Amino acid sequence: MEIAVASGKGGTGKTFLASNLAIFLERKLGGAVAVDADVEAPDLAIALGGVDEVLSRREVWESAKASIDYGRCTGCLKCYDACMFDAIAVEEAKPRIIEEYCEGCGACRIVCPEKAVEIRETLTGYLSVIKTIGGIYAVMGDLEVGGRNTGHVVYTAREEAKKLAEKLGKNFIVIDSAPGIGCPVVSSLSGAEVLIVVVEPIPQSLQGARRVLEVAKAFRLRSYLVLNKYDLNEGFSERIPGELGLEVLGRIPYDEEVVESYTMMNPIILSNPGGRIGRALEEVFENLIELGGLSRHG
Repeated sequence: MEIAVASGKGGTGKTFLASNLAIFLERKLGGAVAVDADVEAPDLAIALGGVDEVLSRREVWESAKASIDYGRCTGCLKCYDACMFDAIAVEEAKPRIIEEYCEGCGACRIVCPEKAVEIRETLTGYLSVIKTIGGIYAVMGDLEVGGRNTGHVVYTAREEAKKLAEKLGKNFIVIDSAPGIGCPVVSSLSGAEVLIVVVEPIPQSLQGARRVLEVAKAFRLRSYLVLNKYDLNEGFSERIPGELGLEVLGRIPYDEEVVESYTMMNPIILSNPGGRIGRALEEVFENLIELGGLSRHG
């Protein structure tokens, strides 16, 4: 079973929840493989306690960029006029590809009368399989600087996690999604069965959650709500379930212990399971088992 954790807004606590969920499932329900689907800023390994061993690392070639053969180019600039991404500049009456903007769509190649443009495959990013200090296996996507096609990297990471889970006999895959509702988030949700939406009591977080749920509806996911830092504005927190129409798995209070756990790279569910935050997390996960129909068979 694939469980995605998303928020629609950065900083709500989804990585905190996803990391502790992966550890909980590893200890209680036959194991889990974690996926860091925030390939532009991966940090799940930190929340899981740090990297113990890098088992594999490979390149992902899923991007395309335009390239100009100046031996053929006559400087007609039809490619410049055709580019919808402002990825072509003009220098000394000749076009120059700005690779950071180029989407590899091929419009420039189509309009070039001299066939001076070709679309070449480029490095998108990297895929790493790691084992954390706490014994959790995780697949990490890492986008190349200025890279595009984050959705492809996330898809590749998820497929790698499925193979790893099958090989290791793990029943669950926990996907720590990126913020927002862009390509990496869509790719994160596309194969999941359960979605946990993490919301904090501010309007921006509520609006972000609404947008994520619109995406989730397209994939017919079973969606549940976790209210994080709920006690910062309890009145607003109580409105959120009704606004989103979701069952609440639990409410997690604000506590500096969470910050300390990140600083020390020591997940709370391991370091202090009996504390205020540890108990709140346990309640969330036990409710997920009951409401989401989780079992040792995934």
